[in-house]
Amino acid sequence: MSELTAIVGHDAVLHRLRDALARDRLHHALLLEGPQGVGKHTVARWLALAGTCERFDPARGPCGACPTCSRVLAGVHPDVIAVGPDPDKATPTIPVARIREVVRAAAFHRYGAARRFVVVDPAEAMGPAAANALLKTLEEPPEGTHFVLVATHVTALLPTIVSRCQLFRLTPVDEAELTAWLTSRGLDDAARLARLSGGCPGHALSLADGGLDARKDLRDQVLGALAGDLQGIFDLSEALTKGRRQDWTPRVEAVLGLLEELLRDTVVVAAAPQSGLLHDDLAGPLAHWATALWPSGVTTCQRALHEARRDLDLNVTGKTALDALLTRVATELGAARKATAPSPA
Repeated sequence: MSELTAIVGHDAVLHRLRDALARDRLHHALLLEGPQGVGKHTVARWLALAGTCERFDPARGPCGACPTCSRVLAGVHPDVIAVGPDPDKATPTIPVARIREVVRAAAFHRYGAARRFVVVDPAEAMGPAAANALLKTLEEPPEGTHFVLVATHVTALLPTIVSRCQLFRLTPVDEAELTAWLTSRGLDDAARLARLSGGCPGHALSLADGGLDARKDLRDQVLGALAGDLQGIFDLSEALTKGRRQDWTPRVEAVLGLLEELLRDTVVVAAAPQSGLLHDDLAGPLAHWATALWPSGVTTCQRALHEARRDLDLNVTGKTALDALLTRVATELGAARKATAPSPA
């Protein structure tokens, strides 16, 4: 229960949700948007728990101990329905049949909870057919049923879906607050984890659980490919995107995140060399990046990152998206791309 009673950050969002529950004015369709790992899934679970709790307190939230809370926390309450991608499929999509099944279930009487919650996570996994199957229910929802859509990229959703929802944006957690939270969990180097995670608690916990070494290894692979020829870039893209889409998507997202961090550090070096870097072990080499990229090259690379994410949302293959992105970054860097080549082991 501690995860749901001590959510770090998002106080304003939780206050709005508690107030809506207390006044029985909770919207029938809510859309939680924010970066990966910022806490969207946790807030969605908290809302389902709070909205069904038998002893809900507007000041404190769900009790976590009543029979309904116990069943929700155990994942067995029939009035809290989780909808996600089919893990057995090659692509991480939510089948239209699953959405139709949920729509039919939502028309039945509740099993005893004050409200029913349907949590769709990630909402981007709904294709057009699945989204349209849900649309009519969002327009005419069954009484007492609330749909909670969780999304990292709202632009990947149908505008008609977004327009039917009340939007809650979950922003990165303040670095000092996240550092204190990580410290309270007994984690070493909490300040560094908070900074590297970009204010996303889930990402910080992943980094603490062996993710720092994996992150550096992936970074060195990317920098090594950028320092070499085009074939090296293509080989890396192919290696990172093997397997099913749900297998390689986290690896591709990690590459995009690393490139964002490197571009951020490039801007810091160009504008204020004394400021803190996310990749402080590359301070010298990043000076070459700053010379090569600042300012127009940074803009070009950032645009290429945006295009890569857009293409991935449109189900372009990961290899195609990475090939285009890394080739563009290498081109913009020119000779400076060799400056951050990892040293031989």
